Amino acid sequence: MRTHEGRRTPAVDVLEGTDAWTVVVDLPGCAKEDVDLTVADGKLSLEAHPRKPDMPASAVVQRREATAAAFGRTLALDQDLDTARATAKLDRGVLTLWIPKRTVKVEEKKIRID
Repeated sequence: MRTHEGRRTPAVDVLEGTDAWTVVVDLPGCAKEDVDLTVADGKLSLEAHPRKPDMPASAVVQRREATAAAFGRTLALDQDLDTARATAKLDRGVLTLWIPKRTVKVEEKKIRID
């Protein structure tokens, strides 16, 4: 996992379906209260700050490999996405974000010939 400016870059899968895009992000150790999603200027920004595990005051750390460093990632979004209807779910450290495509209704129109 890469780091940038003290943040880890989470693994992301982006899947395009017929009606929506699905973004799946690995955020181990994060609860929904730890995650901030923002959409602006055609970009999706994710910031997550996992909580450090509770340790008894008397504990002596023998080895520490797990970190509670923040996650951060920004993704460019396709223009045809309806971010106002986006939904997200976080389950066991995996964030799944659904962003529907805009539905453009093409109306039939007669064209008059002059």
